[in-house]
Amino acid sequence: MSENFNKLILESVPDQKSANELMGRLFDVTRPDAVFSQPVTVGDHTIINASEYSATLGMGYGGGGGTGPNPDESSPQGSGIGGGGGGGGSTMARPVATIIISPSGVRVEPIVDVTKIAITMFTALGAMALALGKMKGK
Repeated sequence: MSENFNKLILESVPDQKSANELMGRLFDVTRPDAVFSQPVTVGDHTIINASEYSATLGMGYGGGGGTGPNPDESSPQGSGIGGGGGGGGSTMARPVATIIISPSGVRVEPIVDVTKIAITMFTALGAMALALGKMKGK
């Protein structure tokens, strides 16, 4: 069994390396030049967009081995080995502000995400309706 177990460990190393490379690529997105755009100059005004970025990653590995009799087979000796892994990730970005540099000074104009506000409002209203329903039910 130790030969099979060693083979399993050796075969899983490339998967771990791939997962680490994926994690590195996901977090490369959060570098400063991705958060702040290249400045755009129009006349006396320079405009820089600022964005919000988030990255998520999940991964897992497992393995197992065992020996013991298997009642379904005629052999008094059983053996088994297995392993696996998986993972996934995502990134999300959205603009949050515009920085305007002009002769009169610097100002930051927020970018309002109406969809996000609406989703938050409906979620809050739904939670309040559920809580009110539970309070009336008692």
